[in-house]
Amino acid sequence: MQQEESVNNQKPVSQTNGASAEAEPSAAAPMDEGAEANALLAAEVTELKDKYVRVFAEMENMRRRQERERGDLLKYALETVFKDLLPVLDSLDKAIPDQVEGAAAAKEGAGGYYEGMQMVKRQLLDVCKKHGLEPITSLGVPFDPNVHQGIQRIESADVEVETVADEYARGYNLNGRLIRPAMVSVLTPVGN
Repeated sequence: MQQEESVNNQKPVSQTNGASAEAEPSAAAPMDEGAEANALLAAEVTELKDKYVRVFAEMENMRRRQERERGDLLKYALETVFKDLLPVLDSLDKAIPDQVEGAAAAKEGAGGYYEGMQMVKRQLLDVCKKHGLEPITSLGVPFDPNVHQGIQRIESADVEVETVADEYARGYNLNGRLIRPAMVSVLTPVGN
């Protein structure tokens, strides 16, 4: 009987193999969990990289926009000053006409005063041009509503397209931006 008990106390071989088979899946389970964790971390890294790229692009766009706005601010900072100076330029245009008849009459009556005023006017215009203020040429050119403000229409058989006849107030551009349109009278073809 002792032999039978010893045989009964021994575990079958298949059971010990079964125990080792159970150990393998439990060892494989942590590996699967590690692979899942790695996959989750890789997905999170990809998501964070995507967010980083988007934020970086947004910051770069903001930097460019600020540079453009700063450039525009510097470029057009004098706009209010020039708008205040335009009536002075208008007064100088009226006091010192550019037309030959008016200039000759004023020159005869005032002598050196007229020439001095012309120099002041020329210097003021040069300073304005240096800082980006340009007068708009109007007389005799086709009417352009983007730069001309028509205050009078005159029908004429002499023109085929709307043409500026007279300029009442000169228009000005500051670095390509219109700050005041030229006030003009317009010759229009007969029948339009």
